[in-house]
Amino acid sequence: MRKLLALIMALPVLSFAASLDMSTLKCQTSPDRKPLNITTATTLKQVQDNCLIADEKKHDGMYEVKFKNDTTGKNVKCDFASDSPTAVVNGCR
Repeated sequence: MRKLLALIMALPVLSFAASLDMSTLKCQTSPDRKPLNITTATTLKQVQDNCLIADEKKHDGMYEVKFKNDTTGKNVKCDFASDSPTAVVNGCR
């Protein structure tokens, strides 16, 4: 029982450590453009028009776009509610 309790208490810490800092998230663009800041108001069309996208697909009921974070150089996946150009970012990981 103590192990289960310790595990339950540790889960919020683990999920917080795995979250992405949206304040520094920028997508890699072509060399003649400055990186696009990705926020919760960024639309799918903005990402498609400005970011160098590695992959796009429907995944678990969402529309997922994969690109490189210009700040960290790591790959990021952002989810949108649909593949509509006006859909905004739901979250990134």
